[in-house]
Amino acid sequence: MRRLRFADKLTALGRSPHPGWSALNAAILGQVGLIIAVPIALGAWLGLKLDAALGTSPWGLLGLIFLGMAAAGGGVFVVIKRFAEENPVTPSSDRARRAGQAWQAETAEEERRADEQR
Repeated sequence: MRRLRFADKLTALGRSPHPGWSALNAAILGQVGLIIAVPIALGAWLGLKLDAALGTSPWGLLGLIFLGMAAAGGGVFVVIKRFAEENPVTPSSDRARRAGQAWQAETAEEERRADEQR
């Protein structure tokens, strides 16, 4: 079964997502925020409980916070990788490339004229 992208879900609801759409960006930002906050908070809570039970303060807290940070980093990596696969960066069109080359040629010509006038 193919997993639906957030944009596909919105399209199914009759909404039309477009690049830079704020709801899509908010959804991704919220997802990343939770992926960072939950493992770190869970590690801190479990670390405090572990330290209270074993009397190893602050090592359980510190160790599990760092473990939560590592898990959060892995989670963010997975989200970014999935987003990049769903939204590939396509190369510039030939039209855009020609426009850039024309602009670069105009700029070089203007600089050459300015140098000649000096």
